[in-house]
Amino acid sequence: MKFKSVSSLNSKENIMIKFYRAAIACIFALLFIEIALVAQIQHVPSRERVDPTLRRRTEIDGNNVRTSVFNFVFSGRTGANQGVPYEWPKNTGRYYVALVALFVGGEVRDDTGRTIRIVDLPAYRQKPGGAAWNLNPVPGYFNINRTPQALAKSDDSTTWPQSWPDKANDAADPGWPGKWNGFFGKNQFNADQEIYYRVGDDNYDRYLYTPDTTDPSRRGLGMLVDVRVLEWSQASVSDAAFFIQEVKNDG
Repeated sequence: MKFKSVSSLNSKENIMIKFYRAAIACIFALLFIEIALVAQIQHVPSRERVDPTLRRRTEIDGNNVRTSVFNFVFSGRTGANQGVPYEWPKNTGRYYVALVALFVGGEVRDDTGRTIRIVDLPAYRQKPGGAAWNLNPVPGYFNINRTPQALAKSDDSTTWPQSWPDKANDAADPGWPGKWNGFFGKNQFNADQEIYYRVGDDNYDRYLYTPDTTDPSRRGLGMLVDVRVLEWSQASVSDAAFFIQEVKNDG
C-alpha cells in the first residue's frame, strides 16, 4: 500500500486554490470589461410618437377563438356594439370574456425631484379640454390607404404598410417592403394568423416628468409597446389566442 505525504497533498491543494482564484479573477475581469463596454453604448430614443386618430380594430379568428383586437392594447368589446367579445367556439354566439387590457406603470422622480407613480391606460382617460391621456397607436404599422382600414394581419397583405418603421435600419432590406414583419422573422408565417402593432404613451402630459432628455415635449413614461396576437389551428392550441406584449423603456 502506498501513501502520499501530507506535504505533497498540501502542495496540490495550494495549486488548485491558486487556479480557482485565478479563474475567479478572470471571470470578474471579463464582467467588468463587459459592463464597461455596455456603458459606452448610448441608447438613442426613438422619434416615433402616437397618433390617437389612428385607433382601429380587427377581428382575429384563426382558430376556434374569435375576438376583436384594438390597436391600443384592448381586445374583446369596448362597449355596446363595439367589437366582438371572446367567442368560443367562433360563430356560435357564446361569449366568455368581455374585455382584456394592458396597464403599464412606473415609479419615477419628476422634474422637481418628487417621487410620483405614473400608470398608462388604454382608454377612458382624458385631460381637461378633452385631449387623450391614453395609450395610442404609433403610425406606420398598417396600410392607411386600404378601405376599410384594418390592423396589419399576416394572412392579408393588403393590410400591411408599404414599409415597417421598426425595420428601417435594416441595411440589407430597409423597412422590409412587401414582407411580413413576423414574430418569428421576416416573412415567417408560423401562426395561422398574426396581428402586429405598436403603441406609445408620449401624449400623457398630466405630470411634470420628462422621460426623454432628447425631446422635452415627450411625456408619459417614454414607453413603446409592441403587441402581437397569434392563433394556431393545430388541435393542441386551437382554443387559445396568444398575446405577446413587449414593453420597452425608450426614454
